[in-house]
Amino acid sequence: MIRRGAGWLALAGVVLCLPSVAPAQALPNPAVAAPVAPAQTLEAIAAVPTGRVGIAAIDLATGREVAVHGSENFPLASVVKIAVAAAYLSEVDAGRRSLARSITLDEKTRSGSDGIGRLMPHPGVTLSAANLIELMLTVSDNTATDMLIADLGGTRAVQRWLTRNRVAGVRIDREIARLVLDNLGLPMLPGKTAAQTLWASDPLTVEARTVAIASFDIDPRDSASPLAIARFLVRLDQGQLLTPASSSFLFEVMARCRTGADRIPAGLPEGTPVAHKTGTLAGISNDVGIVTLPDKRRIAIAVFTRGIAEGPARARIIADATRMLFAQHSTL
Repeated sequence: MIRRGAGWLALAGVVLCLPSVAPAQALPNPAVAAPVAPAQTLEAIAAVPTGRVGIAAIDLATGREVAVHGSENFPLASVVKIAVAAAYLSEVDAGRRSLARSITLDEKTRSGSDGIGRLMPHPGVTLSAANLIELMLTVSDNTATDMLIADLGGTRAVQRWLTRNRVAGVRIDREIARLVLDNLGLPMLPGKTAAQTLWASDPLTVEARTVAIASFDIDPRDSASPLAIARFLVRLDQGQLLTPASSSFLFEVMARCRTGADRIPAGLPEGTPVAHKTGTLAGISNDVGIVTLPDKRRIAIAVFTRGIAEGPARARIIADATRMLFAQHSTL
């Protein structure tokens, strides 16, 4: 991926920020040029022995971008939930739905995730759209997500909203239960929903799961590039896709995210404002969000990983990338 803009140079897949130089002035010695170090650090963070890492960051004030493998597609996992929330909030903006709208759980779609799946085990769950969005974004509740997707008319409705609003490079194809099922390599059981199949299926052998995960990682469905998601966050923040009230609601909920404390938040000084959303599947850890810097500027960050078996190692990569971006924010 090569992008050129004011003060930006693409090198080895990494966008570097260099100081402007007068025509008659000699360039500094590359071996000692300070701006090279941050980019080299980003590239080193992404240079994993197995798997793949994609990183993107955008300065919301200037629009300047920095990326490593930023145009490469990665499985979104639960990062898709930002798109679901945005699509739902657009319906609120249009007056076709409201945050107070009551939605009742179809027990055939109950997944075993945090939130409804663990804390509300009995039939008869009815929650407002606002509470479902809260559960979906703060504890990554899969059941809440699939309830919202169903109320919207399915994933095709979410994708139509993305396409209609020219949100390029982001694909939403499957309900969350089916996404998890495919990641685990489990076939659908006849006459059962994806959620019911998850409850009823035994895990595959280690060998079969390895094959399934490798296939899932390159599946174009439910995927996006780090730059596509970072740009999506910028458009949401700048009010290009939702009303100010809905944009504020979305990011206020994301600021209460309880998952991924060892990812983007771990790379930030304590107390740094951040609104983010994680995504996790077998071999996959993602985190995306907007961070407020000490000088009050803000940057959108998206870090995606795939094909790395150890969860702590994936989290450490995300935290390290965030730490570097925060420390070098003045060069963005």
